[in-house]
Amino acid sequence: MLSSENLRAPRARGFTLIELLVVIAIIAILIALLLPAVQQAREAARRAQCKNNLKQLALALHNYESSHRVFPPGGLGYPFVWSAQAQLLPYVDQASLKNLLVYEVPPLASFGAGYDAALVDQNDQAARNRLSLLLCPSDSDAVPGSEYGGNSYPACAGSGINGTGDTDDGSISNADGVIFSQSRIGFRDVTDGTSNTIVFSEHLLGDGQDVAPSGNDYRRRVIELSLGTQTTPAACTPASAPAWSGQRGAKWVNGHLADTMYNHWYGPNAREPDCHNGFHNFALTSARSAHEGGVQAALVDGSARFVSENIDLTLWRALATRSGGEVIGEF
Repeated sequence: MLSSENLRAPRARGFTLIELLVVIAIIAILIALLLPAVQQAREAARRAQCKNNLKQLALALHNYESSHRVFPPGGLGYPFVWSAQAQLLPYVDQASLKNLLVYEVPPLASFGAGYDAALVDQNDQAARNRLSLLLCPSDSDAVPGSEYGGNSYPACAGSGINGTGDTDDGSISNADGVIFSQSRIGFRDVTDGTSNTIVFSEHLLGDGQDVAPSGNDYRRRVIELSLGTQTTPAACTPASAPAWSGQRGAKWVNGHLADTMYNHWYGPNAREPDCHNGFHNFALTSARSAHEGGVQAALVDGSARFVSENIDLTLWRALATRSGGEVIGEF
């Protein structure tokens, strides 16, 4: 005969509070271990996409040169400051956007006084398109507060050393690189070798703040000297800076040093701030990226590679020249 004790239903056993806390702690540890790995995997994917964007620009350069026998100039002369990136649009599957642009008038309304206002406005509106090809996925997609499409991949105007003294350095006219203001450089002119000459690299988009940065973080703001002031190292110190700009890379259409060109005066991810003047015809700059340890760069031969921020400055400047005759080692 079954007793009442034998007929009693078995008790369901649940987690104790201590056991629950242990499980939560284990899950938290696993998440803490997994998150960095996930973030690293995502950054690796972004970095690979960034490298591919640069490679596509370099290959577009080949197709442009095949058609025009020269590479696109970095600008066509004020006020027709069309960037090399704007001129490459048909060669990067952006023919429909290129067809909206009227090269016979200035690209932006701010330069368009005295020209057909409707055509200038058409250019200005087209310049507001944001092109993923011109934006590094590790960076933002526009300068905060700007309505225009940004640009992460400036063209290399050269080493920044253009003459025999400081009075000529930093110029984007008659520079020693491949793409500069009103340049007409083709493959025939790259006597240093297409695999030894950088044509595009990276810069970080500005943060939209036109004031001096706090501390020593100069990655997203640049010194801006007045009007046509020469950008000498002495004039480009943070302590003496008359003004700052957080607008770097704000407009892919604009053939200015501030937006679509740079030089190799400083090494990659330099601690010194970039320095432009108000006319944007002189600058001392650095390639800059959101990638740890260096920057991506595209070479004239159509390849793209990662360059360490610890590269020797002399070698970095040699990679910017088209015909300097330097001996390029491993980098």
